[in-house]
Amino acid sequence: MVLSSIWKRPDGSREPLPPNLVIVHRKDISPEAVQEICASVGWSKREPELIGKALQNSLAVVSIWDGELLIAFARATGDKVFNATVWDVVVRPSYQRRGLGLLVMNELLKELDTYPIPLVTLYADPGTDGFYKRFGFSCDPSGVRGMFRERF
Repeated sequence: MVLSSIWKRPDGSREPLPPNLVIVHRKDISPEAVQEICASVGWSKREPELIGKALQNSLAVVSIWDGELLIAFARATGDKVFNATVWDVVVRPSYQRRGLGLLVMNELLKELDTYPIPLVTLYADPGTDGFYKRFGFSCDPSGVRGMFRERF
């Protein structure tokens, strides 16, 4: 399923999606492809079996492909009513600075907007705040900060 066939380039211009790129809104993508793109940006290794479970348990999954190569990916979890959280926004380094991060986020948010969810959250790596502000995300004005509990 493609929700948008128009690609907004980083310079703000719009043009048809290049014919070699395919946007997919499905959970049944290859966990190995997800592991490989995550490794391409230096993220820690996750087991493909666990990636597959995470994909199936996600509310929305968007992937962008150049032929057989996964070049951008994002997913979200949530309850379809009150909350959703964006996870794992990644663009293959050799494809960065081409507007694909904008494209994958726009596609993910369009899918989330099909639900009546009033709050979408995410955890941003240091230095990426500006990217997410383009989509209306902001730091919590009340100063609430994310907290974590890890199990070892």
